[in-house]
Amino acid sequence: MYELTTNRNDIRNELIEIIRCFVSDALTDCSVNFTYVDNEKIVLYISVNSKRYIYSYPKHCESDKIEYARADVYICKLSLYRALSDFFDKTLPWGSLTGIRPTRLAARMLNNGVPLSKISEKLRNDYFVSENKAELTVEILKSQSEHIPDRLSVAGDGNFNNSNLVNLYVHIPFCPTRCSYCSFVSEGVEKKAWLLAPYATALAEEIRRTKDLIRSQNKRIFSVYAGGGTPTTLEPELLFKVLKAATEDGTEYTCEAGRPDTINEEKLHVMSECGVNRISINPQTLHEKTLRKIGRAHTVEQFFNAYELADKFGFVKNVDLIAGLDGETPEDFEYKFNGILKLMPENITVHTLCLKRGSANAQSEAVRSERTQEMVNYSVGALKARGYSPYYLYRQKQTTENLENIGWCRNGFLCVNNVTVMEETLSVYACGAGAIGKLIAPGRIQRIANPKDVLMYLEQFEERMRKKQLFYQNQFTILT
Repeated sequence: MYELTTNRNDIRNELIEIIRCFVSDALTDCSVNFTYVDNEKIVLYISVNSKRYIYSYPKHCESDKIEYARADVYICKLSLYRALSDFFDKTLPWGSLTGIRPTRLAARMLNNGVPLSKISEKLRNDYFVSENKAELTVEILKSQSEHIPDRLSVAGDGNFNNSNLVNLYVHIPFCPTRCSYCSFVSEGVEKKAWLLAPYATALAEEIRRTKDLIRSQNKRIFSVYAGGGTPTTLEPELLFKVLKAATEDGTEYTCEAGRPDTINEEKLHVMSECGVNRISINPQTLHEKTLRKIGRAHTVEQFFNAYELADKFGFVKNVDLIAGLDGETPEDFEYKFNGILKLMPENITVHTLCLKRGSANAQSEAVRSERTQEMVNYSVGALKARGYSPYYLYRQKQTTENLENIGWCRNGFLCVNNVTVMEETLSVYACGAGAIGKLIAPGRIQRIANPKDVLMYLEQFEERMRKKQLFYQNQFTILT
């Protein structure tokens, strides 16, 4: 276990994120000390075990407080990355970047006058991002800009456009079983079956009131997303109650149907009748032994059957796969990936295994595959060869090999919800237990969360609705 000492405790967590990417038994102590010299330059004194490093930079010239603070964080993280990279003789694919959304940084560069053609070079030179990750970031920025005018965004800290548009999110926190890599669902649906009906009734009511609130503010719903959990865990009549309440004509409407064993013709008919036009069917792997190991109750055959059935209804389909699952080799990954490519779904999302705190996998070092990068690289080449384009990307803490999750689409099938939510460019009005609403404007984001516990959500329903009403009406007034 290492110990970090620093005179910049205000950014201690950001520094720890850098260390986590390198940490090993060889690291026992680390220090980061930041100082101004003669009010003209900044000097960083860093020690890794007994090895010392000194880095100096010109003093920031930014007059904006936010930009000034960002420059401080940038210099500290970059210097620590350089020291650890030298000490361990190791580079990271994303260099000194530890944030969830690298594309946000690229968008900010674009807004600050950096030509698109120079962004990859700047990511490589300023942040030590690898060439392939820098180019991937630029490709994603291009895809977003081509399909969504101005990315409907605050675009980093730029001008706020389309401020009358919002996204509606509906959360259904139930699954048939708990996957070993998941940290959210604490119990399978069989232990909460008695809560499904009252939950669906309350959720439908929250959706209706939320839509009334949106209309009263002269705002328009840009996209609807029903996620979880697994919404299709609900029986058809309950699923209809929830999805119908969220119906909004003329919008992109996505419903997660991630577990193939929860999909049948009746539920697909319900989704179609309620206006859903996009669904996710997620096998994560096409190996039976892995499905059993990660705690999924369906079979490979059930996935193909569910996919074929959904195809007949005309839904735009997304399929998720995970690179780095416990026990899978790059050859195993290629097999399952090629099996999905034969179907040519409109969207494919490639996730890197994340060892989330609270998940079963987080307890085991055995799942840390050192060949996950090979799998991700293979997926990039195979998808580009089939005409897919990357259009959104996000990262998570504790991701295997410090990698990322990437959404790919065939031409014309970009999911606008994925872009605007992942890039945090439109406010989100969220409904359901554990759902997090967001108000977004240039330079600031404020959140409001419903209780995660379903019983608490039901018991506190009216109280939470009053707080929600205040939150969205008195925008950016902090609630206590």
